[in-house]
Amino acid sequence: MQSGLPRAIPLKKRLQDSPENKAAFESAIKKISEGFTKDNSWISIAQSPYILTGTLQVDTNEIKKIMRTKSAYIEIDFAIDTVLKGDIPSKEIIINKYIYSKKEKRQNRNDSNLFLFNGKKSIVSLALGYSGGYYLSSIFPVTDEVKNELAKQNEIIASKAYTKICPTIQHSSKVKSLIDDMLVESKATAAYAKLEELGIQAVPAIICQMDDQRELAVKHITLKNKSPTAWEATRHYSPELVVDVLEAILNQITGKSFGNIHNGGIEEERTSTINGWRIFLWHSFND
Repeated sequence: MQSGLPRAIPLKKRLQDSPENKAAFESAIKKISEGFTKDNSWISIAQSPYILTGTLQVDTNEIKKIMRTKSAYIEIDFAIDTVLKGDIPSKEIIINKYIYSKKEKRQNRNDSNLFLFNGKKSIVSLALGYSGGYYLSSIFPVTDEVKNELAKQNEIIASKAYTKICPTIQHSSKVKSLIDDMLVESKATAAYAKLEELGIQAVPAIICQMDDQRELAVKHITLKNKSPTAWEATRHYSPELVVDVLEAILNQITGKSFGNIHNGGIEEERTSTINGWRIFLWHSFND
């Protein structure tokens, strides 16, 4: 016999459907969709595995020559004062930077900063090349702003501040179901496509569930190249674990990257990538 009492709504569902949390979710989705509208220097800080203070020694004549002729890489000497993020034992390193010629449409990639900061104290964020070597991502003046943001990001990860967001977001159940399908060979490829189709709305739920080290049933994914300058129509990756394929799909949806583990990686690389996306999630809901 039924009691006639209404079925209790689960706490998680009540949190997701509250007007306050719905409004916060839609605001975050809008920011993710528009690429944020405030100062986005925090993104460069979160994306970079290495952040250093020191002095750049740039051959500006070589840059001018490349600008007149043909795009090419230059090597920049960098004397390190302090390592703010990452682990670099050397006091002097070589930084690689691609310089565009004036003939190319994709010019003006902050090359002017190399002239502005040449010989001066600065903060640089670096990426690690696929075959090794350091590559310049961004240059900042030496101010407390970058150091404060880096301290904030460390606190977000250490305190797990991002976890307070996860119970309030939409599409968690759908994302979980698709992730479970990735473990079944007959369902995995379709699950990859369906998760991508969910789009921006699913980004927070994907981030909340991406620390998943289970092995994929199908270790291959093909994604369309959205860039108008792409060499090929599609990209092919070989992810090994759930976290790897979720990173590839997040990159496909948002255009952002916090680590290249879509072909697998070591534990340190996966942890760094997950933490970058967690910082992205926190800023989406708190900026």
